[in-house]
Amino acid sequence: MNMSYISKTKHIIALTTLLLMLVGVFAIFAAAYYAAVETPVPGSLSNIFASGLTTLGISLVGFAVFSFALDTRNWRDYFSERIKEIVIDSNYLEMLDPETLKTLQVNALKAQFHNPRLDNEGGFLNYFHVNLHRYISEPYREDVSTEILMRECPRKPDCFEVVDKVVYVCRASSNRIQESINWFPDKDEFDEVTKLVVSVQYPENHRERGKIVKIKDCNVSAELVKGFSELLEAYKEIDGLVVIIESEYTIKKGKFQYWQMANPTRNFDITVTYPLGSLIQFKTLVVEDVVSQITQQDGYLKFKYDSWLLPKSGIAWLITPKVCLKSKDCFSEA
Repeated sequence: MNMSYISKTKHIIALTTLLLMLVGVFAIFAAAYYAAVETPVPGSLSNIFASGLTTLGISLVGFAVFSFALDTRNWRDYFSERIKEIVIDSNYLEMLDPETLKTLQVNALKAQFHNPRLDNEGGFLNYFHVNLHRYISEPYREDVSTEILMRECPRKPDCFEVVDKVVYVCRASSNRIQESINWFPDKDEFDEVTKLVVSVQYPENHRERGKIVKIKDCNVSAELVKGFSELLEAYKEIDGLVVIIESEYTIKKGKFQYWQMANPTRNFDITVTYPLGSLIQFKTLVVEDVVSQITQQDGYLKFKYDSWLLPKSGIAWLITPKVCLKSKDCFSEA
């Protein structure tokens, strides 16, 4: 709001208040003079008129005095804080039902963007409320780091051996972190899974800081291809809990690999090491690609992303072996 407009309005209010006080004082003296001169009989119209004029004058003077008092700094600050406490602070907002809160949010956005049709059916705001809004208060992951070492597989010449290590920090929302650790490969994603080790590490601010607890250690391929899920009930209130997932598997050469976020994620990096002379095709599936950094050399790629990723965001890559670069039909069955 324009400050000159506010100043002008305050002057008008002050002048109006002063005028009301003068009118009130005049009414009181006029009523007293009338009563002294006319000496009206109790119960008569003259007496009622004099009493009414006196009451009106006192009311106007009282209103003016209250207005002047209200405009003093202490009273102004007091009422300003009270209004803020009632209307803005969370104590008031927490008493409102979800639908009312949603309406308040929509109205605030309409005012902010000067767009009364912001919530039209099919608009992005509707999409946001249906698909993205819940992520605001969900637990998230931070500083996700992945190392992938790919090398030739002596046992299966048409496959790569892969050593895969993922480390991330669980961050809490509403005093709880993510509910579980999940590791589920898609159908035919891997040729064979030979090892999976899942551990958690207590953060620096915990009384058992640095301690690592192994919660899964398996090398039975038939069991691992089904995936793994472990509830974190015992750790649900440990903000900053570190999760470490180490796996070993084989994949068919010429097959795409991809990495998707299971939770909202802040900051992510991946390092891929692969056989020298091979070709890597790398695609990012992120919103703010301008904040990504890629370092690439023969047999090595590192991707770093210092921003937020939504679930299902991620990356995909394909390693084409050196021998395949000379053959159009190489691994056509993969």
